[in-house]
Amino acid sequence: MTITKYSSNYFHFLSRWITNADLLFQFAGTEFSYPITEKQIEHYQHKNPDRSFYIGLNKENEAVAFGEIIPQENNIPRIGRLLIGNPADRGKGFGTSFIHLLLAECKKRFQTETVELFVLEDNLPAIHCYQKIGFRFSPGQNWEVSHNGQTYLLHKMAYNF
Repeated sequence: MTITKYSSNYFHFLSRWITNADLLFQFAGTEFSYPITEKQIEHYQHKNPDRSFYIGLNKENEAVAFGEIIPQENNIPRIGRLLIGNPADRGKGFGTSFIHLLLAECKKRFQTETVELFVLEDNLPAIHCYQKIGFRFSPGQNWEVSHNGQTYLLHKMAYNF
């Protein structure tokens, strides 16, 4: 797998991958509304020029993953908006490979020893993937987020090189 910076050329993949509002919330929190549009992405990028979107490409150079690197005030970058697009591609190691590439990019860009992410408490496949890579829960670092009248718990996880 390789990664490349996101460009609008990849939007058609992203729009096909996000098939409902619940998946969009799981992937992107409350930042975007369903259906996701290119205009929402452009607005977000304009509002957050320090953040970078990435696309994971398989051996055939086809887009299979999406993710974001977010600089934080504590100088520890955060990985977010992670998605293995096609459900048929999930569970095949693309997530692990993609996250390792994002971690390497974080280390290169920020000369950091730590990278963080947030995960919904009930997203067990993602939690398992992150733990397998080496992310650990940060004790006491939980937040609540509301979506469609329901409250969800977010956990912070950290990876140390």
